[in-house]
Amino acid sequence: MLEFPIVRSKRRTVGIYMKPDGSFEVRAPYHLPEKQIDAFVLSKLSWITEKQTMLRKQLQERANAGLKIPEAVPLLGEDRPVLVDPSGSSPRWRDGAFLLTAEDPEKARAQIVSLCRVLAKRELPAITAHWARFVGQAPSAVKIGEARTSWGRCTSEREITFSWRLMAAPLPCVDYVVVHELCHLTEFNHSPAFWALVERQIPDWRERREELHALARRLSAMCL
Repeated sequence: MLEFPIVRSKRRTVGIYMKPDGSFEVRAPYHLPEKQIDAFVLSKLSWITEKQTMLRKQLQERANAGLKIPEAVPLLGEDRPVLVDPSGSSPRWRDGAFLLTAEDPEKARAQIVSLCRVLAKRELPAITAHWARFVGQAPSAVKIGEARTSWGRCTSEREITFSWRLMAAPLPCVDYVVVHELCHLTEFNHSPAFWALVERQIPDWRERREELHALARRLSAMCL
């Protein structure tokens, strides 16, 4: 018997959200019966198992590798050097490099994340607004989140949340994720109709998706 928390809200659909440790929660409408939620989870059992296996493998790989400050971090598809200056007042960009103040690997990681989030908050709303004109749909809000198992997600309230990790991807891959989420505003599913909308804007979306899969593996190995 699977055990999982259920988070109820005003949303209209059911969703499964995986956590980095492989556990998950189900988000569902207020009045949806638990029997229907259980049936939904059972229908997604193979997907849940696959994701849990992947996440636990990643956790083990990170534990084996040990946390260390990377020499470089990808940013919009280009490796940017990571420099450490303990005398600095705060982490910042310098000549296209991450300039950190923390020598501790965990604190350095937090500073890298902080710099990427700042960039994501600046760039992703503008990229989304650009593609919204072509797709013909605009979100109610664009947010930046911490998701590790997805690059972006769209809610029934028409909010789009992108993972800060998307800033590591080359711009064509960023465009694909943005278009993918915008198309969910028309087709809130992954039906053939949905993929037809995506392909209308991004004909080579399959290749870009494969590139993102490879990037996700690299970021995981870097403990990012």
